[in-house]
Amino acid sequence: AMYAGNHCSWMDIPSVGRVFGFLNYKMIAKAELLKVPILGRAIQVGGHLALDRTNRRSQMKIYKDAVQYLKDGVNLVTFPEGTRSKNSRMGSFKKGAFKMAQAVGAPVVPMAIHYADKVQPAEYAFPAKMARSRPKAVIKIGKPILTEGKSDDDLLEEVWRAIADDLPESQKPSKDTPIGVK
Repeated sequence: AMYAGNHCSWMDIPSVGRVFGFLNYKMIAKAELLKVPILGRAIQVGGHLALDRTNRRSQMKIYKDAVQYLKDGVNLVTFPEGTRSKNSRMGSFKKGAFKMAQAVGAPVVPMAIHYADKVQPAEYAFPAKMARSRPKAVIKIGKPILTEGKSDDDLLEEVWRAIADDLPESQKPSKDTPIGVK
């Protein structure tokens, strides 16, 4: 299955890792993360996919590798916004993850990630000090959405709405947020 979640903090990645534990999965991450000490090495050693968003050849290689992983029964985790939200609200989705899932008929499982931005605010280099008033990050796993017989746009919208509906009010997309981007 392809797991798709909103992305509002660096803490999304370890939060997903905590929830998935030893489940057979790989994340699709931006190649820039390979330069981050410890995290970059973990991405490489874990066999996760590092996408250079500026390089068409890298995009095609990651697409092919991801499709093969899905065919082999490996779950993939992606953040279809393509980048972290600057204001904690979910943004528009890109189509890549949905095209991968559709290529092999894999379901897309929506993940609504709550409050990771409170644990690791964008302006903090390290996680915020725990406080009673600070909420903990929570991941709500939705029901799998079948890909068969759906257009790219219909699938993207269905997953986007499933995640948006499951987010706390402070993280729901703004009313003027487009669902998808080209």
